[in-house]
Amino acid sequence: MGQNYSKKVLAHNYLPAKGIPLPLNTPKAKRGASQTKLLQFLITEVEERLAQSLHNAVWLTLGMEQQNYRVERPHCATVVQPSQSPEPLAAGTRIVEVFNRREIKRQLLILGEPGAGKTTMMLELAEDLLRQAVADKTEPIPVLLNLSSWKNPQQSIFDWLLGELNEKYGIRQDVARQWLGENQILPLLDGLDEVAPQHQKACAEKLNDWLIAELEQRPCSVLICCRREEFEQGVQQPLSLYGAIYLQPLTIEQIEDYFTQFNLQDVWQTVQQSKVLQEILTTPLFLSMFGLVQAHGKFSLSDWESGATSMHKIKYLLDTYWEATMSRELITNPREKRQGIGSKTYGKKPVPTRRAVLRALVFTAKMLRRESSTELLIEKMQPTVLTIRRQKRAYRLIIALIGGLNSGMTFGLIFGLILGMNWGLIERLIGALIVALIIGLIALIIGLIIGLIGVPIPGLKTIEPLEEIAISMSHEGLRKILRALGTGLISGLVIGLIGALIIGLIGGLIVWLLSGLMIEVLIIGLIYGSIIGLIGGLTVGLTLMPGAVLIGRLKADIQTRIKPNQGIKNAVKNTVILSGIALVIALPFKFILEYLLSHIFDSEVLLRAVGITVTVLIWSGFVQTGVGALIQHIALRIILAWNCYAPLRYDLLLNYCTERLLLQRVGGRYRFMHKFLQDHFARMDLK
Repeated sequence: MGQNYSKKVLAHNYLPAKGIPLPLNTPKAKRGASQTKLLQFLITEVEERLAQSLHNAVWLTLGMEQQNYRVERPHCATVVQPSQSPEPLAAGTRIVEVFNRREIKRQLLILGEPGAGKTTMMLELAEDLLRQAVADKTEPIPVLLNLSSWKNPQQSIFDWLLGELNEKYGIRQDVARQWLGENQILPLLDGLDEVAPQHQKACAEKLNDWLIAELEQRPCSVLICCRREEFEQGVQQPLSLYGAIYLQPLTIEQIEDYFTQFNLQDVWQTVQQSKVLQEILTTPLFLSMFGLVQAHGKFSLSDWESGATSMHKIKYLLDTYWEATMSRELITNPREKRQGIGSKTYGKKPVPTRRAVLRALVFTAKMLRRESSTELLIEKMQPTVLTIRRQKRAYRLIIALIGGLNSGMTFGLIFGLILGMNWGLIERLIGALIVALIIGLIALIIGLIIGLIGVPIPGLKTIEPLEEIAISMSHEGLRKILRALGTGLISGLVIGLIGALIIGLIGGLIVWLLSGLMIEVLIIGLIYGSIIGLIGGLTVGLTLMPGAVLIGRLKADIQTRIKPNQGIKNAVKNTVILSGIALVIALPFKFILEYLLSHIFDSEVLLRAVGITVTVLIWSGFVQTGVGALIQHIALRIILAWNCYAPLRYDLLLNYCTERLLLQRVGGRYRFMHKFLQDHFARMDLK
């Protein structure tokens, strides 16, 4: 019985949308390749989230009632009074039918109790709207965003939308601005209740400003979801929309039909013994959880009734849900069982222990709560997840060690190869390795000292991997390249001259004391510094800028994440590419330097001078390609794994949790099955 129930939990009852009227306002633009890519990604996102939703276990139509007094229609003289009675909608009414009503004008508010199905209702609307967008290229594309990430009371909703569309769907902000202005995007905004309580009222005010803004920013269509209690106590004002609905609790008849549907009539007999249990099960989320818990024999009515309050009873239900999901059998295929396969994620390998899974879930939930977020993207984790002082010190120490060793080995290897250009291949490689080991060891010791004494290391606040690079030949791209090149050349020249002057004076003073050649050494230092500054500026201008400000335009208007940790993998690839570019740019200058300095230095000094210069150029280009962000990410993952918060293969554990019906995964993003479950784990101690 438990296995059959689990299979049905993962099924989705797709209903065809019939008789859907066309929207009153439609964009004029036709569908391009970028919008088609976004549309395909959204179809996958909606299908996967619906398929993984616990609400799909409740194959019952949720009741709705119209509560238009919750909103204040823009530019309308007639105001609906709060005293007016809610208007129940006809049974079987689909949310898309309400959304497309003429008087609603595709601007709707959905209210409900926790676990009532607001997000699922939003996903079902998105599914129908996506059907329309596929059938009609003039229809706007619905996008799913969560208001919980709105944290700045001074930020407008329009600016927040630009950032979220870039963050979640990889849409460039200039493209997002254009699509929003032309009403080619239809925002479906969940989680108004998940905005920080002190900011909920301000968020509602910003929403109203956006809803009645100028035409180029005002949305043509929008959906907003919020819990009823938070809307009444936190928002405390009507929204400038055209309609609102409230999701009604399940009836006793619907609950009984649910148990009959899954052949759990004996369970219904147990439920009938407790009025409090019946009341809690009127929430679709808890009914779904209870069905799975009871199907696996984890629910005890006596233990349930021992809870002093409703919150204690809900906590017991969530605890037993955890037990049921962790004890249920994942593999039902007899042949796979005989092969020793215990999980689709791990195959024949041992699965994580229950304690490891629980600790990772608690850590993940607490991290999301601190960030006021509902989605986890592995490559976006920041050092702020480390809350204990010793963890922060260890993080800095690892960065210093890895950074020092990496820089030393890289510098030493390049320098060794260049110095041995006149040697044979074997001698060159051996010499380069010896130099690399020596310099790497020195750098490692320096890094250890820096990490132990706590010297500030710049750039440790945020991790920004180099995920995308592109060089455009458009006029805008060329202007940026020339501007970056000019800035790099000037900065490099100034810094090189100042450095050479200081070094030249010090070095010249020493040599003058020995042989009276101060003026000659100073001149050589200035010439040498000028060359280093010019070439260094050129190298940095061509290697740093793609990662720092994205030269020109990206390769596409939209970059979606379809795999876990995709950003870090892209960063590794881009670091290798840009390091190769730096190498190709720097090596030709070896011959230029040899020609320019041949009349100043003798052959041995010239070889060392050229070797040092080219080595510095190649090494600086390598450092500027984003390797620092990779080192930070590696250090953070090591600390998390050392503290048993998240294993090095964090993605595998999270995928395993999706098998256990604890998390959902869409592309490279993870979220808890429900915000209630996330809050439940976030309240636990991270032991």
